[in-house]
Amino acid sequence: MTKAEENENKIVAQRYANALMEFSGEKLSKEDIFSQIKDVQTSLNNSDDLQKVMSSPIVSNDEKKGVINKIFGNNINEIVLNFLNLLIDKNRFNIFNSIVKEYKNELNRQNGLLEIKIVSAIELNDNEKAMIKVKLQKILNKEIELDWATDSSLIGGLVFEAGDNIVDCSLQHKLQEINKEITI
Repeated sequence: MTKAEENENKIVAQRYANALMEFSGEKLSKEDIFSQIKDVQTSLNNSDDLQKVMSSPIVSNDEKKGVINKIFGNNINEIVLNFLNLLIDKNRFNIFNSIVKEYKNELNRQNGLLEIKIVSAIELNDNEKAMIKVKLQKILNKEIELDWATDSSLIGGLVFEAGDNIVDCSLQHKLQEINKEITI
């Protein structure tokens, strides 16, 4: 998939996520909707057979809706079920994971929560993670949720990713920068 296609899918996913969010109300909160679409996503990701059915061009939209209704009909709200059926009708079920991601991003934004992915060269202990979280919350003046990962190719340091923003404080990045200056 090209970068242009990824951007287009992201924009479409944002539109669908925002549209779904507008259906929240007294009967179904935004958080309830997220919980339900996240459960659907988990079920899809845990079943290769279900993924194959939902992505197959051979299986008709009516058959796909029947499968979704049979599996999730009694477990999710009618609004979410209708939304899934709409995605099938519009041939947009292939971007469901992106829609879930964009829904969560918008929900976090509305709740003043910033999700940050932090990649380190080595596994950090809980005390180090807590210190980093406290410092980031103080600097950003926001409630944050951290997702941790390790990548030994960083050599040392950290890489912070929040949405489309990346701050690379890794030793690998600094060495690449020095290499660029030397070769110029």
